[in-house]
Amino acid sequence: MNASVEKMIEQYVSAWNENNLEAYKEEFEKCWAVDAVYIDPYSEVNGLDELARFAQKSFEIMPTRKFSILEKPEFHHSFGKYTWEVDISGRKNHGYDYFEFNSNFEITRLISFFKLPEDYPLDRLL
Repeated sequence: MNASVEKMIEQYVSAWNENNLEAYKEEFEKCWAVDAVYIDPYSEVNGLDELARFAQKSFEIMPTRKFSILEKPEFHHSFGKYTWEVDISGRKNHGYDYFEFNSNFEITRLISFFKLPEDYPLDRLL
């Protein structure tokens, strides 16, 4: 269990830098509630297993991607937001995530805001 919102978000972003399904599941499990929901402009996934599979698909499309936190989370009560960046072979993209979390510092809902590069193969992710 994470002992703070900052550690929860660090764990979540770090989990996206894994490279296989088992590792995604193991790392997301440290910060993701069992029935949590992930929503972005292009998709919606429910639960830990779907999130792990979604991250694996993303990795298969962009194996060189590396996520990092640009702006630490701001939060109050059980709500927050932070800004992130992804580096894909020297090309950078950024976005921000709104999140909700429980008293165990597990994400219960995360809504991501970003735009994909024009040459991104969106059809492979959906």
